[in-house]
Amino acid sequence: MKLKDITAASAAKDILTGIIIALVSIPISMGYAQVSGLPAVYGLYGSIFPILIFGLLSTSKQFIFGVDAAPAALVGAFLATLGIESGSAEAVQLVPVISFFVGISLLLMALFRAGRVVSYISTPVMGGFISGISTTIIFMQIPKILGGTSGRGGDS
Repeated sequence: MKLKDITAASAAKDILTGIIIALVSIPISMGYAQVSGLPAVYGLYGSIFPILIFGLLSTSKQFIFGVDAAPAALVGAFLATLGIESGSAEAVQLVPVISFFVGISLLLMALFRAGRVVSYISTPVMGGFISGISTTIIFMQIPKILGGTSGRGGDS
């Protein structure tokens, strides 16, 4: 879409759509940040700035871009395995390093076309995974609603 193709009606619809997506995306991103061991504010950074940059630099009319449950859960589990407390300064320092190496591994997987394996994961398994991460996020927020601090998801 070129700038000359934008009309007042289409711009109004695009702005409304953007607001609706932001209202859904921002709380989800904040929850995923907490699941991955970061303070919630990092979810705001991850849900706003990369999407704006991608939207400005992309030539596509449509794109899907946002934070995802799987990487958040994996990073959070990795930090828990190392004994690093969720939201700590150590977690904030380590997550960018983890992200860099995950990016490198994703590039390697793309070169070897490893994405074909996903077609063998059944819909119920994916549904269960998404339900599990959603439940984790919800239960981590309950103590905050009651005036306490956030749960860590792995405490016994």
